[in-house]
Amino acid sequence: MGASSENHRKRLGWLDFGKAMGILVVLLVHAECSLGPVSFYGGMFYMPVFFVAAGYTYRRKEEPFGAFVKKKAVRLLFPYIGTSLFLWVFFWAKDSLLAGNPTDLNPASIFGILYSRNQMYVSSYPGENPVLMTLLNAPLWFLTAMFLTYVWYEWIRRRKRMRIWLAAGLAASVAWHYMTGLLLPWSLEAVPYFACFFAAGELLHRIDRITYLTEKGNRWKGLELLICFAVLVHLNGSVNLSIGDYGFSMLLYLAVGISGSMLVFLAGAYLERLCPPVMRPIEAVGRQTLVILCFHMFLFMFIRTGAGLLGLAEGVTQALLVGVSLALLTAAGEVLPQISRYIGSSVRHDHSPHI
Repeated sequence: MGASSENHRKRLGWLDFGKAMGILVVLLVHAECSLGPVSFYGGMFYMPVFFVAAGYTYRRKEEPFGAFVKKKAVRLLFPYIGTSLFLWVFFWAKDSLLAGNPTDLNPASIFGILYSRNQMYVSSYPGENPVLMTLLNAPLWFLTAMFLTYVWYEWIRRRKRMRIWLAAGLAASVAWHYMTGLLLPWSLEAVPYFACFFAAGELLHRIDRITYLTEKGNRWKGLELLICFAVLVHLNGSVNLSIGDYGFSMLLYLAVGISGSMLVFLAGAYLERLCPPVMRPIEAVGRQTLVILCFHMFLFMFIRTGAGLLGLAEGVTQALLVGVSLALLTAAGEVLPQISRYIGSSVRHDHSPHI
């Protein structure tokens, strides 16, 4: 029992490492840091890793479908609605109320919140393509996408011939993308595609692949995976899932995203084994990816303002954007549940993916 619990704890450690690396790349991208290979290769896994992690922690339970949906709605939609409402009220007060025009409710921003996509069409669309999420809430698209991915995966899991449903959904996603270029609300057109990353994560758990790759006789297989990833990355090119940019091929990027996620998990497993003290702060970041995702761009606004007043160089400003946001938001995420427990609130803590 003790050995099993220890192994489970270690797995959660490298899983949190993977999520921490994913959210770090998110911050680097949004801070407009250009770090060459770090930005390029990190951009290949920083969104898929969360879907793969979600699949890894997913457990098949015999519970009513409605109860499952409700649980995931509380976990993902409540933060989406709460953060969106907070940001809308803040910018309404800042841009309308204080400007003496309280009736200006910025309906375009409300539509963006409801639609939950950064823009209406893929970047290659030749016509007008308005930006929809304008309240520093662009990263929040991921929460609604993850919610629907959970719902879709659970629904097909309860059907006969689940693999056929999974393949049919993938085919529909690919066909929609290449035939229309329209980005549907809540990432509806991409959800079956994201579910394939999710399925890969569940399979990784079932066959315990990360542990297998860290075993002494199998370490060369990890190097083979790294070489495969590097080759596929250069074949596929850069991606941006939030706006439906999959590089050269959606199917090829499935292989890129899954292999990249496995590699970052594998790196976490090795680091956890070789230097456990270094892992502790990284795991803390991995536990608080939801808080960081929701509020880092809002915090960026204040850090940029302060850096501008101090006349700091852009490189220093970017370092502060990433470092201060990670430190403050991780600390806030770690401390707030403790405060809630102290005042008698019931706060549930688990190791499921936070984004």
